[in-house]
Amino acid sequence: MDGLGGMVAVRFGLLGSFVVEDAEGTPRRIGTPKARALLAVLLLRGDSPVSWDTVKTAIWGESVPATARASLHNHVARLRRDLDESGDRIQVTPAGFRLRVLDDELDVTRFDRYLCRARTARLAEDWAAVEALTRSALALWRGAPLSDVPLPDTEREPVVRRLEEARLQVLEWGYEADLHLGRHQGIAAELAALVAAHPLRETFVGQLMLALHRSGRQADALLAYDTARRTIRRELGVDPEPGLVELHRRILTLDPALTAPRTSTAPQASAAPTAQRTPTPQPPTTPTPPLPEPPLPTPADLTDPPAATHPVPAPVPHQLPSSPADFTGREHELDRIVGELAAADRPDGATVLVHRVSGSGGMGKTTLMVRAAHQIRERFPDGQIFLDLGGMTAMPMPPESALGLLLRTLGVAPEEVPSGLQARSALFRSLIARRRMLILLDDAGDAAQIRPLLPGAAGSAVLVTSRRRLVSFPGVRIDLGALPDDAAHRLLASIVGEDRVAAQPSATAEVLRACGGMPLALRLAGSRLAARPAWSVQDLAHRLTSHGRVLRELYADDLHVRTALQMSYELLQESQERTGPARAFRLLGLMPGGAFGTAAAAALLDCDEMSVEDWLEALVDAHLLESLAPGRYQFHCLLRELARELAEETDTERERTRAVERLVEWCLRGADAATARVAPAGRRVPLEPAQRPPVSFTGYDEAYGWYERERETLVAAVSLAHETGLHAQSWKLAASLWAYLRLGGHHDDWLCTHTVGLAAARAAGDERAEAWMLNGLGNQVKQAGRPAEAITYFRRVLSLHEGRPGRDAELSAVLNNLGTCFTDLGDHEPALRHYRESLVWEPSSCATLNNMADALAHLDRHDEALDVLDRAEEIQRATCDRVSLAIGLRVRGDVLRGAGRPAEAVEAYRRALALQRLGGDQHSEAVSLTGLGDALAALGDRSEAETCWGKALHWMEHLGDEGRTVGLRRRLART
Repeated sequence: MDGLGGMVAVRFGLLGSFVVEDAEGTPRRIGTPKARALLAVLLLRGDSPVSWDTVKTAIWGESVPATARASLHNHVARLRRDLDESGDRIQVTPAGFRLRVLDDELDVTRFDRYLCRARTARLAEDWAAVEALTRSALALWRGAPLSDVPLPDTEREPVVRRLEEARLQVLEWGYEADLHLGRHQGIAAELAALVAAHPLRETFVGQLMLALHRSGRQADALLAYDTARRTIRRELGVDPEPGLVELHRRILTLDPALTAPRTSTAPQASAAPTAQRTPTPQPPTTPTPPLPEPPLPTPADLTDPPAATHPVPAPVPHQLPSSPADFTGREHELDRIVGELAAADRPDGATVLVHRVSGSGGMGKTTLMVRAAHQIRERFPDGQIFLDLGGMTAMPMPPESALGLLLRTLGVAPEEVPSGLQARSALFRSLIARRRMLILLDDAGDAAQIRPLLPGAAGSAVLVTSRRRLVSFPGVRIDLGALPDDAAHRLLASIVGEDRVAAQPSATAEVLRACGGMPLALRLAGSRLAARPAWSVQDLAHRLTSHGRVLRELYADDLHVRTALQMSYELLQESQERTGPARAFRLLGLMPGGAFGTAAAAALLDCDEMSVEDWLEALVDAHLLESLAPGRYQFHCLLRELARELAEETDTERERTRAVERLVEWCLRGADAATARVAPAGRRVPLEPAQRPPVSFTGYDEAYGWYERERETLVAAVSLAHETGLHAQSWKLAASLWAYLRLGGHHDDWLCTHTVGLAAARAAGDERAEAWMLNGLGNQVKQAGRPAEAITYFRRVLSLHEGRPGRDAELSAVLNNLGTCFTDLGDHEPALRHYRESLVWEPSSCATLNNMADALAHLDRHDEALDVLDRAEEIQRATCDRVSLAIGLRVRGDVLRGAGRPAEAVEAYRRALALQRLGGDQHSEAVSLTGLGDALAALGDRSEAETCWGKALHWMEHLGDEGRTVGLRRRLART
């Protein structure tokens, strides 16, 4: 305590990854990204009051949620808990916040103090002091400031720029001091790296030149100047500053005044003093001394046993369970743990290393640690202890009880075991201090359960398994996930028999896929099959893949996969404040596809993204969910099945249906908004006004990026909607995805979504929707190079629209599509006729105008074609439709090439390609590359033409356009 309000002393680090430590250097975990952001915002403003609006803007930028104030209250409560303080440090008032920070608690404050003192010493020309102060300042840097704190760029960038500039200033002063002290040896390489990173910072250039000159490398010094001069002229259009020019002249004339000083306040022979001023930040070498601990209990506190009572010699404990003979996989993790244990000879008094393995139930944590303990047990001759802490059970073992068992294992008679946690822990540390023992603590609940059970000095080793990530201890920490496919196959074969597995490879693959690489699931599945000789692998695969059966099938004797997995969920459910994560786990089992984002989860759960992010991170910490990247999550397949079963058992059918409706609505609104940016001139499905603010995008790149991230969820949501009875939403979502799937060349997804959408449209009895889906399927078939087959689809669409009022846009689109089929078949007169009919219904359709120009060009009516393209380009530029414009430019290239103007055609194709590459339209890019190759060949540039055709062939093969693939192969074969 500091004596001022009872605050616990803490060290905060922002000069690198965000660090919070107690006075002894033990990390404090700040649980959620938003909590870290809040604490960082307050730290950056020192001891000053900060208004609510300032904090909201600093954390959320311009997208402040309506629940921001309540969320901030929640984060403050969490911060107080994580910092282990009652409220004196973080004060909340109606006006805002105030964070009390002591003088030496924040590394940025200490860095600024060293900077000021170095400035003063420099003005006094006390170069030894400058050298020492700059080295101390740079030692505080551990990496890029605020590197893992999720702050908006408007909050982060000014701070980072200020700190990076200050760091560069400190580096300049440090090297200046080295040169004044005659320590030029060994710093040239460091300065060269800084010049390469900051070529326009002339101070570093001058210091590098002087260090090289004093090291007898005059030519290199002059070369450094020449390189810098050319860089400055190229980038800024000016000459170097006069001081650098003068230094260059003096080096040229071998000015004796540039000779290194003869005297130095420190030996020159060692380069060590400058080693901490390299461009890579180093960890602090002189941490702030820890605050004194509360005194340990006195002998009286330990109940002062009679002097005659001492622990009697006890047998050396060998409590490790047996290790499975068929241990398979995890070789890398095993080698890492054993290697660390083998290298664990440490001096007396050194920190005890705690090697931890975490993961969800059934991942083989205990098996791995037991295997490692057996391999290394000979190095611990005083015994091996195994203790099941029951951390995931309804009644975890209290540390006091665990210590009682440990003391009795060490020979303390039951009547001599002291009462009280501190007394037992002190006695345990005393008894184990001069022994070399291996302690395996299985199924730990949290760090508080483990900490009293640790030895006080090195010599013994501790292994821990837990379903939670225990990050506050030194030592190896491994998160176990699913086994790789080859290791999973070997494990199953070792139980069932290699011949039996090899006889049915496809069924074996189904079993492996159903078990998801979980060792426990593989063992139980294999054990059931081994115990039933009459079963084939196909029989087991059928049972595991039948809907809703997998968890019911994965059991043997008293072992059940569902029981192992459900323990982590039940701990969430027991805590009142964990009802959010528990509900989220259940309902997220309804999420289709694989990986999903926070926004999709928030829509499904009907909650703000910040709260949902906290819940998702709680599920990650409990190993009920996997975090693939910031804001991206996925389930293990068996955990997803558990979540679905729990949702069916706990949540009503109405609650589950509403969750799916919210997700599908979010997908539909997002896809519609993204399509408006990706294909602004494309047809969009008519939607009712949104009940909540829909997803919005500022431009093409943001919309396309959203599509790329969410594609798996969006595609799967089409089927989910249809299966749930949301038929209208199903076909509308499929229709909204069309433009993106075509641009990205995702033909399988295109076919899948529209096939499901067609079934949904027919289930809804909606002929107009059926026509929309058939039109999309026709386009998919046509783009796959089968135009004759596509005509069948389009004629069915035409029959559904003809004679019905209000179908102008649909009639125009399908007539245009029919025209493109005839164009692809080389029948240009019928194509032109269909295009003209299309324009009757929609005269400003740029797609039809582009296609009409193409047909005219094939009929050698090039001037008419160019007139049509000019008309289309006016509309395209007025509507900012760069997708249609790119197609029009490609068609212009075709027309000009056909008119015998290949040079102009090359220019048109290249303009088209520039737009297509921005948009990611791979098929259109390949078509333009084909035309560009043809134009270049006409100009006699065969080599460049072949390059274009080769690239186009690669894309056409990838996208499955068989017709154009054949044509490109013929072109290349001719050369």
